[in-house]
Amino acid sequence: MALFYASDITDTTKTYTLSEEESKHCIRVLRKKKDDEIELVNGKGGQFFALICDAHEKRCQVEITRTIFHSPSKAIHIGLAPTKNMDRIEWFVEKATELGLTKLSFLNCTNNERTAVKLERVNKIAIGAMKQSKRFYLPEICELIPFNIFVTNNPGGYIGHCYESEKQEITTLQKDAVFLIGPEGDFTEKEVQHALENDYTAIALSTFRLRTETAALTAVFGLNAQF
Repeated sequence: MALFYASDITDTTKTYTLSEEESKHCIRVLRKKKDDEIELVNGKGGQFFALICDAHEKRCQVEITRTIFHSPSKAIHIGLAPTKNMDRIEWFVEKATELGLTKLSFLNCTNNERTAVKLERVNKIAIGAMKQSKRFYLPEICELIPFNIFVTNNPGGYIGHCYESEKQEITTLQKDAVFLIGPEGDFTEKEVQHALENDYTAIALSTFRLRTETAALTAVFGLNAQF
């Protein structure tokens, strides 16, 4: 069944008008007609079954016939230094959303090659991945924030870095906490120390050096599997 995004639909909604973009996709691309059944998600756990009552290409109206609410399974929060190449950020967001990412915070670190992220574009990628994978939660994607401020405000998580130090295996992850992934040039030693002083645990993601987006996806796998 075709799946569409409706961010502001609730469990009390009786009729709903799709956005112009979703209406166009529904009527012009998929060629849905009056009385066809479609499915809506709001990215907040809601799943809505509906019948098309006005097959308009710009404002398709539907009647809600059934609603299901899905409880969140687990919180997966990644703190990520954005890569210079936006394609790599978008690749990570797509794959991580499919795997159940719930929150993504972009970090402004000393060695960042990128200091701005187009959140509108990233959110669009996440919406597409949520619909494609038939998930019911859209990850919250946050503005770029200075590393030290973020760590101070979110203590007690995990951090992956390339320095020689004592690290726990990724299989030891046991708590619902943020996982920090640095830029291609890694975190600075001061940044790692600041994280450790705020009760972060260093985790070995691999015996090899990973790209930023690969390391971040590995962290998503680890958080998804261990708690």
